[in-house]
Amino acid sequence: MSIADLNFSGRRRLPEIRAAEAAECGLACLAMIGRYYGHQVDLNGLRQQFPQSIGGATLRGLMQLAQQLSLAARPLRVGLNALPRVRTPAILHWDLNHFVVLKKIGRRGAVIHDPVRGIRHMPIAELSDHFTGVVLELSPAADFQKLEARLPVKLTSLWTRSQGIAPAIMQVLAVSLVFQIATFAIPFHVQLVVDEAIGRADRNLLTVLALGFGALTVLHAALEALRDWILRLLGSMMSFQIVGNIVRHLLRLPVPYFEKRHVGDIISRIESTNAIQDALTRGMLSALVDGAMAVIAAFILFLYSPLLATVVITALLIVLVLGFSFYPATRAATEENIIALATERSNLIETVRAMPTIKIMGGEIEREGKWRNRYAGVINSSVQVGKLELSLAFLQKSVIGIQTILVVYLGARMVLNADGFSVGMLMAFLSFRQTFSDRALSLVNEVIKFRLLRLHLGRLADIITAEADASPASPLANRPLEVRGGIEIDRMAFRYGATLPLVLEDVSMQIAPGDFVAITGQSGGGKTTLAKLLLGLNQPESGEIRLDGRLANPDLWRAWRAKVGVVAQDDQLLSGTIADNIAFFDPDMDMARVTEAALAARIDDDILRMPMQYLTLVGDMGSTLSGGQRQRVLLARALYRQPQLLLLDEGTANLDEETEREIADLIAALPVTRIVIAHRPALVQRATRHFRVADGAVTEIPVLRRNPGAMAMSEGRGR
Repeated sequence: MSIADLNFSGRRRLPEIRAAEAAECGLACLAMIGRYYGHQVDLNGLRQQFPQSIGGATLRGLMQLAQQLSLAARPLRVGLNALPRVRTPAILHWDLNHFVVLKKIGRRGAVIHDPVRGIRHMPIAELSDHFTGVVLELSPAADFQKLEARLPVKLTSLWTRSQGIAPAIMQVLAVSLVFQIATFAIPFHVQLVVDEAIGRADRNLLTVLALGFGALTVLHAALEALRDWILRLLGSMMSFQIVGNIVRHLLRLPVPYFEKRHVGDIISRIESTNAIQDALTRGMLSALVDGAMAVIAAFILFLYSPLLATVVITALLIVLVLGFSFYPATRAATEENIIALATERSNLIETVRAMPTIKIMGGEIEREGKWRNRYAGVINSSVQVGKLELSLAFLQKSVIGIQTILVVYLGARMVLNADGFSVGMLMAFLSFRQTFSDRALSLVNEVIKFRLLRLHLGRLADIITAEADASPASPLANRPLEVRGGIEIDRMAFRYGATLPLVLEDVSMQIAPGDFVAITGQSGGGKTTLAKLLLGLNQPESGEIRLDGRLANPDLWRAWRAKVGVVAQDDQLLSGTIADNIAFFDPDMDMARVTEAALAARIDDDILRMPMQYLTLVGDMGSTLSGGQRQRVLLARALYRQPQLLLLDEGTANLDEETEREIADLIAALPVTRIVIAHRPALVQRATRHFRVADGAVTEIPVLRRNPGAMAMSEGRGR
């Protein structure tokens, strides 16, 4: 639990929790109410305990989840007039496709905690436009227990393994120390010139002071430049290592993590490291240095005049109160801006990727309008953040300005009253006051920025706390694994969400090494889901999967996939040449194997007709190739691996019949385990075993051996 979560008033506090996945608003609402009642559950922990599908949760599903959290659920259908009598906090059904938490409601309006848009203060008229009339009251059940189960993310978790950071920090602190000594020496120049050189009409002293403090000023500027350069190097070093660690972890997350999130949102979360990197380098060191300078400057100010120093310190306290009073609104506006920017970016990425479809459908105007709405949200939220920052800066500068006028007024009276306070001392005091005010104001703003880091850490927590697959550095993942291609499934069940019906139920099947297996069934019946389970991309809810007799686990799955060739429905080519893609960017590419794989996949002739042949660039995700060419390059990529198991999920669906028959004959002759998911007969009829997926069950169908003539007739080949 962090300091921000402590509640000294003893009253329950409804937290604000933002959804990270595209359809987990219901889960986020449950997490908010659970924390309200004392079950300090982490959203990532809930997500792992109760996985949600991309389709989201239903009201019945939320009731089932609430029961497992020991929360008594009471569904209600109420009108807007009866809503004030609902026990709060409660979950409201919103816009027919969303859930929010009602914190409180009165005659002036309601306070809504929206997992997507944050805390919203809404008048009753606007509430009526969104509320569907369905409410879920939640309260602690008899067996409810308070629990601390959150997984906090700390700054140190981002850079504990970073190398070379500590020496660079020590260099910055050393240079800053000398720099600040020079900074404090410069104000004495004015006092010595006014009180000593001018007072005594000593031209020699004036020259010495000019030369000495001139050299000190040059040294001061050089030290400042050196400090900024080291800070820049330190920032680059930390950024490379922190972002590198996060991306490294991101690449090891399971496939369902990416299926449930928008690309723009993931990129936006990674970009939160920019604010953290800046805070850990320039911000943290500036805070340390500014804090030390402010303390020293305050001590010097009190030595000059306790009265004037009190005025300066009082102004600082007012500035501090102003800064923290603006913090909640600034945090909310900043988060709104980050989310709006991520949404706009996801929309733009989606639009660019789908341009051929948009052109065909004539949807340019609609997509432009949708993007403009998203971008308007970015601009509006940016303006709101800017408005708050300008308002705070205006008030802070006004306080500092009044402080300056008051100090000059009181100081001048002290000089006129001959209280032992000279003109030179007043000018030096004003210089030290300026140093103190600048450093103290900078310190206050850095402290506020540090508090805002909780927002960025919360966004990064979605990546950092997600459980990764086996690491490529694990012993089994790097050890050569002998794969024969045998798979045994025992009473396996799978569903996409904790409250959704089973997609596959009580599935048992055995595939022996060398089998040629065809899997058929209606579209949407679970064939691709079964394929993902056979590759370890999804994990079963119950049951076991054995690979060549070994119980599957994350480390084994990774080593197993290294010996498997796959052509999936949603496979993509990556930016690079055709050869790069066939070898999947193998640093030790074997061009003989590349050519052999292309010949087997019947794509070699097409490649050789291209001007750059195997060095032809495929464009963004294969945009320069036809659908059939892309599919054959993907098949060549699978064959390049020289797999012991080949899995094709509609891997020939984009091919003409003749090419498909040639590839089917090739696959039938391969001495490896082959699993094909198909609707067309070319591959199915050559299989030695046939399974059908229907209604969550997988049933083996007897295969009738056919002679070549009958097979040719069934495929439409006449003589």
